[in-house]
Amino acid sequence: MSNVIRFPESMGTRQLSAAEYAASVAALDVDNLHKQALLIHDQSALSDLLGGRSNVFFGVFAAEEEDEEQPQVLAA
Repeated sequence: MSNVIRFPESMGTRQLSAAEYAASVAALDVDNLHKQALLIHDQSALSDLLGGRSNVFFGVFAAEEEDEEQPQVLAA
């Protein structure tokens, strides 16, 4: 997994000041374009740099409902 992906994952549980965040980004072993995108919190640029998709579709389909049994009418 890319260091660029691991970094935001690890930040999810930590509270850093702006200076600490910048120092953490500077210490990463990634190129300057990735660092700059991380520093300015540009998720679109990161997605582009990592080859992410611009459009994603997520759909949920309801389960088919079973027909309720209709009461049977008996002929007299």
